[in-house]
Amino acid sequence: MGRQLEGFGVDFLRVGVDLRCVAAREVDAQIHACFPGLEFDRTALSNAEIGCWLSHLTAWQRLLQAPGQQSCTVIEDDLRLLPGFARAISTLRERHTFDIVYLGTSSRNVSQRRRFAVGGLWVHEPVGVIYNTWGYNVRREFVERFFATPGRRIRLPIDHFLGGRGGRGRPHIGVLQPAVVLEDPVLGAASQIGPYTRRIDRSVLFQKLRRNLLASAIGEFYYSLYRYL
Repeated sequence: MGRQLEGFGVDFLRVGVDLRCVAAREVDAQIHACFPGLEFDRTALSNAEIGCWLSHLTAWQRLLQAPGQQSCTVIEDDLRLLPGFARAISTLRERHTFDIVYLGTSSRNVSQRRRFAVGGLWVHEPVGVIYNTWGYNVRREFVERFFATPGRRIRLPIDHFLGGRGGRGRPHIGVLQPAVVLEDPVLGAASQIGPYTRRIDRSVLFQKLRRNLLASAIGEFYYSLYRYL
């Protein structure tokens, strides 16, 4: 990923929190030290999922520590960056009103009619939930609101929360089309959260079935309906 970003001439910082093999007491200590206003439901989230949260939250924290910066782009490390990547993140840095703009997604429930021009790019509204966080641009205003909410207790994985299941606190999201990031087929399949997660939808079998359905004729027909929404 570093080589790809350098090839695009994009400055970056690497952040990451891996809690898969960390004792529960140490996980709690890290949460309270770095994000004292947040609580995580340990009955609903595994250490791996909390680590994912803390990785993204650390990136958001870096955004707030940069005076005058209105947004930042967060990407995962198992992606292929497509030719329009550098232009897209430069354009989105200042010019959109969404809380989060996804740079690409495996979710195909994206309206082809509800779209908005952003500096020559097209940002589409999803119809339903987006279920991954490959890469996205997040606005400072949303991050400030998120951290300012008192007594926030997190019960969902970050991709579910950001993608539309976060209740009243969920962000207003859009999806960039055409995409400028794509999951690497080898690294993506090998980098799913586990084996420490408790969620059935994170299992290798579930993920394989989901990928096959998305690529099937049935999936193609179902998602073709979104061009009319």
